[in-house]
Amino acid sequence: MLDIIILIACALCGFACGKYLEKRVRRKGEFYSDLQRYVTLLKVNVEGKQVELTVFNEEFCQNCSDTFCQYLQEDKLKCALSALQKSNVQSFFDNIGCVSSQELIRHIDYYKTVFETDAKKITDEVSKASIYTKLGILLGVMIGIVLM
Repeated sequence: MLDIIILIACALCGFACGKYLEKRVRRKGEFYSDLQRYVTLLKVNVEGKQVELTVFNEEFCQNCSDTFCQYLQEDKLKCALSALQKSNVQSFFDNIGCVSSQELIRHIDYYKTVFETDAKKITDEVSKASIYTKLGILLGVMIGIVLM
């Protein structure tokens, strides 16, 4: 009886660890999809509507993920990005206050291509994210069998 309890407990722990990893990857995917949408809408804003940046950010936060909204408002990144991705995101937002709208459009165009290449890699990760739960259960069951 104790063996079955150990096996089930290990499988549940593996499931929880797998769900945690899956959630981290999905949060990164949501962040990057919102980032791409933000860059596109910011370019449209600069070329046409010319709404002030703080107002634009507030409007954008109403329709985006919590992770991206928190980054816009508090400048705190709550998802696991690589060092290069973090530096790209940080340098994009640090240099948004360009002198002219033409410089800002060039800045946005450059980072749009950078974020698109990063997003392709992240999209591949997100499409494979559901495997973390399955691998977690499998690993938990294997550890449970070893402990029996």
